Amino acid sequence: MKRGKKYPTLEDILGNDRTPEDPALRALAGSVEQVIRNAGNETWDPADKAALWDEIAPGLAPQPVRYRYLYLKVAAAILVLLVAGLWYFLPRQNDLLRFARQLPHDQPLTDTRLLVGQHQAVVVKGKNAALVYAGGGTGITINKDTLSIAAATYNTLMVPYGRRARVQLEDGSVVQLNAGSRLVYPAAFKNGKREVYLEGEAFFDIAPNSQSPFFVYASGLVTEVLGTTFNISAYPDDIRRSLVLASGSVRLHVPGHGFSRERSQLLQPADMATVDAKDGGLQMSRVNVAAYTAWKDGRLLFFNTPLKDILKKLTRYYNIPLDLASTKPGLETCSGDLDLEDNLDNVLEVICATNSLRYERYGQRIVLTEKE
Repeated sequence: MKRGKKYPTLEDILGNDRTPEDPALRALAGSVEQVIRNAGNETWDPADKAALWDEIAPGLAPQPVRYRYLYLKVAAAILVLLVAGLWYFLPRQNDLLRFARQLPHDQPLTDTRLLVGQHQAVVVKGKNAALVYAGGGTGITINKDTLSIAAATYNTLMVPYGRRARVQLEDGSVVQLNAGSRLVYPAAFKNGKREVYLEGEAFFDIAPNSQSPFFVYASGLVTEVLGTTFNISAYPDDIRRSLVLASGSVRLHVPGHGFSRERSQLLQPADMATVDAKDGGLQMSRVNVAAYTAWKDGRLLFFNTPLKDILKKLTRYYNIPLDLASTKPGLETCSGDLDLEDNLDNVLEVICATNSLRYERYGQRIVLTEKE
């Protein structure tokens, strides 16, 4: 019985702790390594490696001995082109993104917390925290208390559900963070580029500086601005991300999916860009800006909005799970104006009165049902 031949694995080609014994495979691996080095990043996601291997594996099928090395050379050339193409389409990670994505996400918070670097944590009391950085990032005022902070490349402001925060960065830009959000930023911007990383929702008022563009990274989206005001909502558990421009102009960069190229869209005031979290689909529309920015002033405005979406916002704002157990027709969309500075019971009374609903508490959970 003829024994099956051992084929080279993907790890043999793209690198692991072993060096291929076959000279042709060593040459192939060397070519791939050189392309990766030239791209500026040698870290491959396992899914990307698997997808790339599916493309080039047929070229490494066993051939007669006299053609073996010819096929390996052809496969090497094809692989190099595919790797170069893949690096062209894949988004690059800068230092800020690498730092932000390694931060822990499994720690439940009850108070707003400022993380200096990865270790020193400062608890910020109050429902609405206020932080102001001094020029140069050497000092910070937290709720009117001034203190010096240790030197760190990046700071992280983490705002739990039921809390909000306002931070003035050292360049004068102001970021207002909604409940359940986090912002990663340097204490002082350097090298002529201002960059921050957002998870959740925030309203930005960027200090103009034509010599230093401002970039916001949020769930794969990149917003590029010079000086303007806008709102970004990019919670990890939402199926859509949105950018609403209040003033000025911004350019939104949407990463490509698969081998599709990155797209960019210039926004004007009252434009909203909505991006599907799964397929990256981009939709543009004209909106009432106040409906997407009123939260920072303690109000919730909604026009023809699904009631489930309203309850999701209230869950984040009050940090109490709210569920809808009714399938009553007409509840698909609602319109109204809620004062979020009011207590939750009063807010729910308004919602129930205008939709013929009632609510009941089950421990730490509230369920809305139809009135009997």
